[in-house]
Amino acid sequence: MDQQLAHALADELVELTRSLADLAYDLGSDSDTLRRHMVSIQSVDRITQAQLAIADILRSDAPVAARIDGVTLETLADRLRERVAGNA
Repeated sequence: MDQQLAHALADELVELTRSLADLAYDLGSDSDTLRRHMVSIQSVDRITQAQLAIADILRSDAPVAARIDGVTLETLADRLRERVAGNA
């Protein structure tokens, strides 16, 4: 993938992540909404973490294995390893 495109996509992911995180914060600020939708709001947090990890991968020029090893979300790293290996 072209490096400029990869960086542009990473920037877009970061912007989307900020918007999603702001939305989750707004929803979580209301105690009734937080109680009713705690699991969903936590899911939004996992999604934002994954988006930032993907943005980091897109920006990196390290070998693929090293990029994936840098992902701190274990389930995401495992899925990426499987997909890169052609098992998914």
